[in-house]
Amino acid sequence: MKRLLIVLCVALTTGLFAQDTLNFRKDAPSFYFDCEFCNQQFYRQNLNYVNFVRDRHLADIYVLLTLNQLGGGGNRYNLFFVGQNQFKDQTDTLFVETVANQPDAETRAAILAQLKKGLLKYLVQTKLLNKIAYTIDVPVDALNACAIKDKWNFWTFTINGNMNSNGNSYQKSLNTNIVAYGNRTTEKIKTETGVWNNFNTQEFKINDSTTIKGKQTNLGAYHLLAFSLGKHFGIGQFATFFQSSQSNLWHSISYYPTFEYNVFPYSEASRRQLRFIYRIGGRNQKYIDTTIFNTTSNWFALHSLVFQYTQIENWGNVNISAGAWHYFNYSKNYNIAIYPSININPAKGLRIGVWGGFNIQNDQFFLRKSDASSEEILLNQVNLATDYNYNIGMSLSYTFGSKFNNIINVRFDINDSYW
Repeated sequence: MKRLLIVLCVALTTGLFAQDTLNFRKDAPSFYFDCEFCNQQFYRQNLNYVNFVRDRHLADIYVLLTLNQLGGGGNRYNLFFVGQNQFKDQTDTLFVETVANQPDAETRAAILAQLKKGLLKYLVQTKLLNKIAYTIDVPVDALNACAIKDKWNFWTFTINGNMNSNGNSYQKSLNTNIVAYGNRTTEKIKTETGVWNNFNTQEFKINDSTTIKGKQTNLGAYHLLAFSLGKHFGIGQFATFFQSSQSNLWHSISYYPTFEYNVFPYSEASRRQLRFIYRIGGRNQKYIDTTIFNTTSNWFALHSLVFQYTQIENWGNVNISAGAWHYFNYSKNYNIAIYPSININPAKGLRIGVWGGFNIQNDQFFLRKSDASSEEILLNQVNLATDYNYNIGMSLSYTFGSKFNNIINVRFDINDSYW
């Protein structure tokens, strides 16, 4: 009898605890965090008072996170809160700004803090209201109202380098990349100057007596200066320098005055853009070897019009970039390209992505006259003549079953090549 009473007490206690947990989960709103590059487990673990669901159509609260790069090299993360079901038509926008090379732990902690703030307005409308406690930090001293003097005058500088190598018993390769740039961004003026270098070597052992080797060198520099003319217009200049063994270029130097019009105000750039960019200018190219046009250098007068459209919504996103180059002094030569992509979430559990690109290339002035060897073609050491380039891709994902996604279990999360 004593043992039976102990079992009943344990069962009753467990049942009450389970019932309390069940009621808590029942009262908690459903939540969907739309961020493909985020560590979802981290946010599920720290936002355990909402019900994470697997699809935005199942959510009472939908949050879309978008990313814009700041002038100083950091990022601005925009969090768009959209209420659904009982929270319909309740929206809000918060943001997080980070500095260049800020640790990931600090970034995700800042995003989590803003998520908690944004969720508060929805939670107070539920039965979880009585579970909420909050504090407000008030500084002891008043904030200094004087403008802060920046000793760097808003300039930031970045140097980045990486190197990787791989090989086995019959081949090896080495690739190095170096990038350095300085940037100054204010509301009215944006300027950036940078340099980059890429070097790649490859070696393949065909047999005991035959080994083929190759190398590619590419380096360049650029300068951008842009002025804001209100909510929709911008003017500026763009200059470039490029050298490439693969493209038979000893140098390619260009300068373009530039004009831009954005149909939507720049303040909405994190959600939608419709921009038209026009460039007109000149280019000088000097070649390593004589080209198929029997020349070692060229001057070009050319112009370009580029159309860019971006739309980010809770149903997905659309990106389309299309443009063309045309040469005034070589009127029959041009380059036309289009790069569309779309990702949509049309129904519960369904995600569809389509992307592609198509380029009509009629301006390969740099092609060398001498024939490419088999080794150069195999190692991609030279560019060959082509009328067009294209790529296309599609992804389809469908998930069904339990809508809840709160459980965290990282056991055997293996990321290696041992399978």
